[in-house]
Amino acid sequence: MATMTIRTTVAFDPATVARWERLTKRWGVSKSETLRRALEAAEASPVPPHPTPSPGDKAVPPQPHEISRMSPAQALAWLQSHSLVTAAEGERWRQELRQTREDFATRP
Repeated sequence: MATMTIRTTVAFDPATVARWERLTKRWGVSKSETLRRALEAAEASPVPPHPTPSPGDKAVPPQPHEISRMSPAQALAWLQSHSLVTAAEGERWRQELRQTREDFATRP
């Protein structure tokens, strides 16, 4: 365990606190250790979970009022053109899903 050298205060919304507490309980470690592990995993990740868009970036997600005006086809087109999932990762997921379906289909 790391030696504590700096204390800090952070403010989270209730949903984030609930997520943090669930992870803490699941991992069986302190809140500080949970945060350290989450930061380490985020730093090691090649792609940020929610990239910070530039002001003119097309990847800026539509606002809720804009989404409600989209047809299902428009929403799907937007999602497909702004995916954060690589083609290789998508293919891996597709193969896992197919295997899962086959496993369930052969169950007695």
